[in-house]
Amino acid sequence: MDKTKSKRKILALVLITASATFILCMTGFRLYFGASFSLWGDIRTYAQARAVIDKNYVGDYEESDVTDASIAAAVGALDDDWSYYMTADQYQAYLKRMENSFDGIGISYIRDEQTREIQVSTVTLGSPAEQAGIVTGDWILEIDGQSVSELDSEAISTLISEKLGSTVMLRVRDEAGAERDVEVASESFQVAPVVYELLEDGIGYIQIANFNANSAENAIAAIEDLRSQGCAALIFDVRDNPGGSVQELLNLLDYILPEGEMFVTVDKDGNKKIDTSDAQSVEMPMAVLVNENSYSAAEFFPAILQAYDWAEIVGEPTTGKGRSQITVRLHDGSAIHISSKRYFMPGGVDLSETGGMVPDYVVENDGETDLQLEKAVSLFK
Repeated sequence: MDKTKSKRKILALVLITASATFILCMTGFRLYFGASFSLWGDIRTYAQARAVIDKNYVGDYEESDVTDASIAAAVGALDDDWSYYMTADQYQAYLKRMENSFDGIGISYIRDEQTREIQVSTVTLGSPAEQAGIVTGDWILEIDGQSVSELDSEAISTLISEKLGSTVMLRVRDEAGAERDVEVASESFQVAPVVYELLEDGIGYIQIANFNANSAENAIAAIEDLRSQGCAALIFDVRDNPGGSVQELLNLLDYILPEGEMFVTVDKDGNKKIDTSDAQSVEMPMAVLVNENSYSAAEFFPAILQAYDWAEIVGEPTTGKGRSQITVRLHDGSAIHISSKRYFMPGGVDLSETGGMVPDYVVENDGETDLQLEKAVSLFK
């Protein structure tokens, strides 16, 4: 009888210990991952699904491919154009891009969902693609004889990265419909985010390719150099600029603008941060060139200058990206790039709600002449 009672006590102690351990583990899980208990059920469902695949699937597959696809689909389900998942290799390439260092041919593209063809949206300054004559608006039909309509984005990246140190052959159609074959080097290259020159009539021209590393420092140096050469007006060109670091944007705006509110960010919990500029400013006539491929920082830059009545804006309406993203590295080296804050203009304007910023002078290029630049130059004559 005593032995039976002793066994019951031991069993009860084991059950209590197991329950306490489970609760502690779940509490730790919630604290560590910042997730609700309901996520545990989702993880069990995913584990069960993976077990079904492992036990029953008759073909061959890579477990890492299934994991990558699962996370990518989860982020994709957010239905946010600016949030995405990166494999470990893609994340390393992303880190290089943020430092203005690239592997490949140097283009960004958008895909026509009906034809599955891809159209070049940006060509990186100084890239192999630019040197080979690829321009914004070109359609890429084939890569090394393979139709891009049959390739997803990862396959396209792989085709180009596998040729690193060699060349790829592109079948290209220009906007007029003429097709040509272009051989482009696939290589590692570093680019300067800012190029500039002094035009006629003392007009300084500054092209900002992105707002990644050193862009603000380089742009400020360009302004100071042009002013030392006697420039009387400035034209900033952020056409086809995909944006970049908010801090780079703020550093440049702070240098240019007078004292006042520049930028407002609001996080998921409603916490607000207001960035302001100091009293130092650059006081001379200015214009900014924009187009539909001016994203994020590249549209807030002209929009905020416009709000201060500090520059005339010329070109086409921008995209309307009023969100900022953070990039979180996962334990296996992959990462999630996810929208975490809302951006607002001085006065509370949200560009994602307004559909982007509208230039003071809406001008479309005709494909032969840079009418937008001509218009900006004419404002100072």
